[in-house]
Amino acid sequence: MTPEIEATLYGLMREQSFKKGDTIRGAVNMTNYSYYIKKGAARVFITTGGKEHTLSFSFDDEFIITTQQSLRDQPDTIAIQFLEPTEIIYIPHHKIKDKLSDSTDIETTSSLLFFNASLIRYAGFLEERIYIMQTMNATQRYQWVLKRHPRILETATATQIASYLGLTKETLYRIRNNKY
Repeated sequence: MTPEIEATLYGLMREQSFKKGDTIRGAVNMTNYSYYIKKGAARVFITTGGKEHTLSFSFDDEFIITTQQSLRDQPDTIAIQFLEPTEIIYIPHHKIKDKLSDSTDIETTSSLLFFNASLIRYAGFLEERIYIMQTMNATQRYQWVLKRHPRILETATATQIASYLGLTKETLYRIRNNKY
């Protein structure tokens, strides 16, 4: 990639810091940008019937994951909540795509490979999540989330973790106390 294109692409990205509890709300914010966590933790959730449903967790060096289905079905209630002080990079993917499309530089291939690798990683996560939810019992799902996100107990509440795993908070407490 030429230095000019690289500088243009980096120039489109923005860094921002968030405090614990800060949120980014609404599908418009999530369809125009991708979010990369340099350092910190976040969760994506929707609110239906006054109840929050956690869709994903993201930690250091990960992208914040949102699904197109939730963006379509819950555009007004979807949100990203930061679980601790967090530094993110906003990536305006539509603008970057346009810049890369306009370029005749053969080196733009490396940028496209980066985005392709990100999509492959996301698809792998979705495949793993579906497999876990369909084949494992509640205790196994809890063990999986602890292994997948080692810092989750430091950052997320029991209610958020239970929601993510499709469990009630009471079931999660029973699992934690070895009474399940």
